[in-house]
Amino acid sequence: MLKKILISILSLIVLSVGALFVYNNVRHKPVYGIIVLDKDEKKITDALSTQKKDIEKSIVLNGKWVEQSKTLVLKATDAQKVLPFNGFQKVSGSKDNYKFDAIKQISENEATLFSKDQAPLINDEADKTFSSKVYEHATLGETTAYVKSVFILPDHQYNEFTASPISLGILKVKTDASKALINYNKLEIKQLYNESRA
Repeated sequence: MLKKILISILSLIVLSVGALFVYNNVRHKPVYGIIVLDKDEKKITDALSTQKKDIEKSIVLNGKWVEQSKTLVLKATDAQKVLPFNGFQKVSGSKDNYKFDAIKQISENEATLFSKDQAPLINDEADKTFSSKVYEHATLGETTAYVKSVFILPDHQYNEFTASPISLGILKVKTDASKALINYNKLEIKQLYNESRA
């Protein structure tokens, strides 16, 4: 009887370890991209500086933030710097099976809106209206949970847009980003994404 109990316990341990191994190697696919946003640029640069040995590449940009619509506004030359990180992802497919493809080109001369919802007119915090001639169902990273829209303006129009300043950090880490994300917990917005998608 004692022998059967020991065998049962040992079997449960082996099954548990096996299930954990299968989950970690089959279900959980590591990703290496992290996106962070904060109103204080120094908090982002300090976090990146502290973790620099674990970061393969990174960039910090300044943009504008419209809190009411959760819209990140970038000037076109800065948005171009996001492209090598595959930070903008075009969304296709259905609700149960979304597919993401990295956006490789952005118009420098036309206002561009990346959003789930097409909205040809965008209002700034001073209630001035800007039009968007280019639209893509696209996201910053792979979610709209924090940033609903990204509005990219030609450089000459960017200063006309009134909104709160915000800093954006995009980084590729050397280890699974789900484990590295804890190092950025003092920042306002943080999310993972599959940086390597082409």
